[in-house]
Amino acid sequence: IATLDCPVPEHKNVIWCSTFQMAWDMLRLYIIGEPVIVPGAENLADSLNSSEFSDKNIEYESYFAAAGLLNEGIIAEIQDEMTQLFPSEPVPVFDDINGLPLETIIAYSYLNADIEFEYPFYINNHEFDFQDSNDTIAEVTSFCVPSDADSSNSAREQVDVLYYNKDEQTGETEFAVDLCTYTNPYQVVLACVPQQDTLGETLVFVEQKIFEFVQDPSYEQTRKLRPVAIGGRLGGIRPADSLIVPDVLYKLTHHFTELQGRVLGNQPWLDEGYFISKAMQMIDFTLGRTGVVLKSDAQILIPPLGELETRLFHFDRPFLIYVKKRGLDYSPFFVMWVDNAELMQEFLVESPE
Repeated sequence: IATLDCPVPEHKNVIWCSTFQMAWDMLRLYIIGEPVIVPGAENLADSLNSSEFSDKNIEYESYFAAAGLLNEGIIAEIQDEMTQLFPSEPVPVFDDINGLPLETIIAYSYLNADIEFEYPFYINNHEFDFQDSNDTIAEVTSFCVPSDADSSNSAREQVDVLYYNKDEQTGETEFAVDLCTYTNPYQVVLACVPQQDTLGETLVFVEQKIFEFVQDPSYEQTRKLRPVAIGGRLGGIRPADSLIVPDVLYKLTHHFTELQGRVLGNQPWLDEGYFISKAMQMIDFTLGRTGVVLKSDAQILIPPLGELETRLFHFDRPFLIYVKKRGLDYSPFFVMWVDNAELMQEFLVESPE
């Protein structure tokens, strides 16, 4: 989704990353100079215009964003800056600019965050049953803290319990954890809570529960994963708190089709026929026993429609065919000039029955 207030579809994974918003912000602030108008996609455009992503939320070393015109060298600027800021990453390639007018607008953003846990978690050697919202169970790989670990276990100690609640009547639980309190400046939070109408509302719900949990008088006694306890008032052994997290990894590219093909409604861009030819976001995400790796970029291309020429490659007149070994130093071993339709297949229209 493009913004956190987009409606959440039922029984679907829902992913948001700030890169598309950052690219949109560059477009709005430095090219259009006002809220971007997109007739036919007003709701999404309005949401993007009002959801500016502040750079205070991310470290300078973790991102890059820019916007400009093709004829002003914006691609060279993006590639130069990316090479300096992220030398180990491939230089961004803009395959879609071939044939576009020099007045084309390009907005781009990139994010790279590598969050390594202080102590790797343990591989869960057993299948982990994950039950989705349709009650379908899948056996997946996962990582964990050992259930028999004592209080000296480092992987266990790095986890912070941010929220925990158990319904005494149904036995259902809600909870949130910070997987490693040592990661700085970023933290990785996982929460099992009821899904709200939007991803943003779910986030607010979790943050409110975390705030309330911190106010609880027993917070200091409940904020860490409990180790095995032996003895006590009733004797016996109390098992240690258990933590099991499924491995999550994917690389997805999404095109925001609600925006693509739409004209800009702002002047003078409207009179010149500017339209959004590409609104794309790529997200590469891994959550595993050693940490989180997130890479994402977004591209918005806006060429002027009036200056685009649709090229027709229609072989509807005499033409040449030849076949040769690829390369400049080789000669064809088959050549044909097609002058008429004698050797072509006739198109036959089947008569209706």
